[in-house]
Amino acid sequence: MRRGDDLGPEDLGGQREGGSAPVEQSVIGPRQILIGIFAVLLIAFAAANFRPVRVSFLLFTTQARVVTVVVVAGALGFVIGYFVGRPSKEQRRYLRRREED
Repeated sequence: MRRGDDLGPEDLGGQREGGSAPVEQSVIGPRQILIGIFAVLLIAFAAANFRPVRVSFLLFTTQARVVTVVVVAGALGFVIGYFVGRPSKEQRRYLRRREED
């Protein structure tokens, strides 16, 4: 066995021979708290809106759960907003040329 491969008294507390290694601590930040709050709200919303409803499309009518309808509508809105707000190829070329100058 090579020297330093085994854990000995010098390794206690995150310190090794010749210096100390920084000890990382897990800290919950505001971002994680906000994500947790939104996750709880989403789960509560899904649980409260789990009953099926009648949904009419252009050509047909079907049954779907309220939460599914809301999620699909939100996803479609996001996709449409992404493509509408995205600059065209000409606009991107213009912006790249402007950044280079």
